[in-house]
Amino acid sequence: MFAIYECGACVLAVLVGATLLFGACVMVILTIEGSRIVARTWQELSLGAARLFGRWMVVQPREP
Repeated sequence: MFAIYECGACVLAVLVGATLLFGACVMVILTIEGSRIVARTWQELSLGAARLFGRWMVVQPREP
């Protein structure tokens, strides 16, 4: 009877470990893909923004 409980405990420990490992892998993948989505969105927003073309010039004030 003890062998059955010991085997059950080992199976349970393996299941818990596999679940934790799977969860960690999923979180890493979601973080990487999320950062790619944010970077792509940021790039589209920054490249699609209107740009003002011109020069800044220092103008001397007119004398009265």
